[in-house]
Amino acid sequence: MRIKLETRGLTKRYGDSLALAPTDLQVCDGEFLTLLGPSGSGKTTLLQMVSGLIEPSGGQLFIDGRDATHLLAGQRGIGLVFQSYALFPHLTVAENVAYPLRMRRTSSSETTKRVREALSMVKMDTFADRHPRELSGGQQQRVALARCFVYKPSVILLDEPLGALDKNLREHMQLEIRSLHRGLGATFIYVTHDQEEALAMSDRICLMNQARVEQIGAPNELYDKPVSRFAAAFLGHSNILDGHVHGKYMQWRNLQLPLPAMSEAASGSASLLVRPESAALAPVDTSFLQGQVVETVFTGADLRVIVQIEPNVRFTVRTPRIGKPDLGAMVGITWNPADTILLHQ
Repeated sequence: MRIKLETRGLTKRYGDSLALAPTDLQVCDGEFLTLLGPSGSGKTTLLQMVSGLIEPSGGQLFIDGRDATHLLAGQRGIGLVFQSYALFPHLTVAENVAYPLRMRRTSSSETTKRVREALSMVKMDTFADRHPRELSGGQQQRVALARCFVYKPSVILLDEPLGALDKNLREHMQLEIRSLHRGLGATFIYVTHDQEEALAMSDRICLMNQARVEQIGAPNELYDKPVSRFAAAFLGHSNILDGHVHGKYMQWRNLQLPLPAMSEAASGSASLLVRPESAALAPVDTSFLQGQVVETVFTGADLRVIVQIEPNVRFTVRTPRIGKPDLGAMVGITWNPADTILLHQ
């Protein structure tokens, strides 16, 4: 697949503070790539350097094979959508969407046509004459998207655009943005700290931590094959037990926990990842771990059962709604070793 955008050693420093370590990244034409990570991980810094809003301290940026490192933001052919919407309150919806075209001196007839198309794309064509104050948060976000799409940029950057919306609306807008991406065929680079959002929307995820890229891959690859303890803990619910590997087992406290077969030859300090959906409640005498049920969380489709293993160790198990355990009950926990992941430290 053709490379649309590439960074080579792109980095940013503010004095002695490292905002982004030298970063190599390739984004394919038409791809939906999500930059995911906690606050301060460098994802927004990377996005802002790609957009041209801040100047890099080193490295290069290429768009369509052309060196765009020092091009002005308006010369890069990039669209931006922010969390704040940034709509002009005194302009109507149609006028807000038309603004980028007027700045580009597009003809009046072409502007009218493209505004109508953009508003129809986000299902806001019947709101053209309203002002932003007359719209809900979700509607304002649709207008912000239309304003970005109207001049047909080949790369669209979205910086936590759904962060201000409530959960139901956010989930609805996730599907809308994914559908718009397929319809436009443009390259999307999306910033979020919401792991579920990243898993639901992305072709690939670039997981970032402490100003560096931790891991890049498809959502299922990052979830099923994390390369580090941070990646395992950040993406999805995780049970992580730290111990020392001896042959086929990991010594954790005074217990020997079985390892996945491919890890049998490994040795040294390591962490064992057991996802809640891979574990099951079992009789105490036939289990790997034992503890007391301290909480049950109803999630709709199933239950999350939180078990206190030791004073500072809790273990989460996803289980069917039938047979809910009593609070305070002693239970065992088991799993198939093949469904676990060994992470070397």
